[in-house]
Amino acid sequence: MLYITSGENGPTWSLWQKAPGETRGRPLGFWSRGYRGSEARYTPTEKEILAAYEGVQAASEVVGNEAQLLLAPRLPVLGWMFKGRAPSTHHATDATWSKWVALITQRAQIGNPNCPGILEVIMDWPEGKDFSISPEEEVTCAEEAPLYNKLSENETQHALFTDGSCRIVGKHRRWKAAVWSPTRRVAEAAEGEGESSQFAEVKAIQLALDIAEREKWPMLSLCIDSWMVANALWGWLQQWKQSNWQHRGKPIWAAPLWQDIAAGLEKLVVKVLSRRCPCTQESGH
Repeated sequence: MLYITSGENGPTWSLWQKAPGETRGRPLGFWSRGYRGSEARYTPTEKEILAAYEGVQAASEVVGNEAQLLLAPRLPVLGWMFKGRAPSTHHATDATWSKWVALITQRAQIGNPNCPGILEVIMDWPEGKDFSISPEEEVTCAEEAPLYNKLSENETQHALFTDGSCRIVGKHRRWKAAVWSPTRRVAEAAEGEGESSQFAEVKAIQLALDIAEREKWPMLSLCIDSWMVANALWGWLQQWKQSNWQHRGKPIWAAPLWQDIAAGLEKLVVKVLSRRCPCTQESGH
């Protein structure tokens, strides 16, 4: 199931897999990004379609193009896509609409009429959507960093870029996490099977913290590609740790990784810059 929403700052989507008899499946990945350029002026329907477009692309990388997707937007998407044209009131260009229509209708038409590539159900997010932070207890978390080109010389010398990816090889999902420094001869990677690109993004953070600890750095500036992971480091870790890394009695997604990362944050000063956040600026907690 692919849940999508067009948030105030950008689209967000999450992919879940349900097993027979389960009321709530296991997460395969969470993604988000900020609006770019004119996207912030899109109509609500266009923003929802943009989220669907990005979500279908990401989901196909994780589960392949043959698996059926149950698309769960908050506004109808498929109806507009199969009309094949933009509504009279729209802000996205005709070329952008054509791009959306081509990808989503092609993915929806995979399979047969009894089992189409995409089914749509208008609904809300799954349980666990609320990541608000309780102020009752202070837990170590990362600080938000300024833009990379505004980092101090010391911060630049102790900066690491991270990235994670996933691709389908045969019937398997292969992920890869990478960390590198633009100013030092530091680079490290890890890879494996069976996890999502979001897992790889989180794994890359763990690798970066390991490098900083091993090299005995006094601080670390993290430049990461995932807005969701950035928000986790800026604050969500507080709530997760306070709830013993559980939600409704079940472990949070990738709990061992997040626990290790939380332990690493207590050992040195970490500042985080999300390369996809539309509003990254200098601030602190």
